[in-house]
Amino acid sequence: MRFVVHAKDKTDALTRRMAALEGHRAYLDKAPAAFGVQVLLSGPLIEDEGTGMIGSFFLLEAPDRESVLALFNKDPLKRADVWETFVVDAVIIRQDNLSGPRVSTLPNDDSNIAG
Repeated sequence: MRFVVHAKDKTDALTRRMAALEGHRAYLDKAPAAFGVQVLLSGPLIEDEGTGMIGSFFLLEAPDRESVLALFNKDPLKRADVWETFVVDAVIIRQDNLSGPRVSTLPNDDSNIAG
């Protein structure tokens, strides 16, 4: 199942974010497999001007929501108290918003689920 994570930083979190960033990257390089999670896409949320980081975005393949939450409970950014909000939602991926069958070019997607 696919999940999207949208995590917004606390307004005073930039210093903590930058201090934990390398640990966060190293953690996500190895840890997801231990939870049965695959990171398909990820990146920082940024200000409209394209400058400062204000949060995190992830598109994940995971067996269930609990696996996603377990993965991020040990993430260095969470442990550094960076995120103000952390939202996990199941998602169906489409190339466009037509009502036909789901189309995906993401890794390991051999499903054909009408959406």
